[in-house]
Amino acid sequence: MKHHSGVTLVELLVVLAVFAVLLGFGVPSFRATIETNRIATVSNDLVAALHFARSEAVRRGEDVTLCSSNDQSSCSGAWVDGWVVRNAANPIRVWPAPRAGVAIAVGGPVVFNPLGGAADARCFNLSLGALVRSVAVGAAGRVASAAAVCP
Repeated sequence: MKHHSGVTLVELLVVLAVFAVLLGFGVPSFRATIETNRIATVSNDLVAALHFARSEAVRRGEDVTLCSSNDQSSCSGAWVDGWVVRNAANPIRVWPAPRAGVAIAVGGPVVFNPLGGAADARCFNLSLGALVRSVAVGAAGRVASAAAVCP
């Protein structure tokens, strides 16, 4: 008796059907993971910018501002256009616009004094669809991030 190797068409179709079902379950959860990572990345970038601005204010011994910027040099535009850390004269560091779909709401720029304190406490609300995160800056300059909206 001859031994045949290989797979039949029926076996191949069964494997493809099982694969399609597994893929149907996996893709939606993977999409949620991507969106969660996207909003976490923007939140982390904002926290990094705030820490950088605070450390530059202390290091330079002068007020340093973190503000929205659509031209990457002045305080203008919306936060979704990107942001810039600057002193009174020049931009120090620029962050590009976050990925499309992420909305950022805040009351204005954050100004750090030479002691590391913030002139006004601020809270940034970030949203991407149903996902929300907040980044808060206290009057003492402390930065905190949470997976909830600002109080």
